Amino acid sequence: MDVMAKAFEEAKKNPALRKRLRIKAAFSLVLLVGFLGVVFITVGTIISGKNGSFLGMTQLDYLKLRARYGIVMMILITIHLVMNRSIMKKELEMLFG
Repeated sequence: MDVMAKAFEEAKKNPALRKRLRIKAAFSLVLLVGFLGVVFITVGTIISGKNGSFLGMTQLDYLKLRARYGIVMMILITIHLVMNRSIMKKELEMLFG
């Protein structure tokens, strides 16, 4: 059995752990949607640079949007890393220990 599958099976039996995993799962979903936004903005920047505009926005509009969106993504990624620091610490111990 996969280690993560085993952890999720344990979480089903433990309400406190299930709540914590639900919060992490919701936040991971927000990050996924944010990542898709980054992909869309990057494609829009490239297309508008070649054609002059994409969906009514110029390349400069996309670059401004990308700058603002980048700040939001940095904040979300920082929160994600803080939420998963214990897992990350164990992974780093496995990698370098």
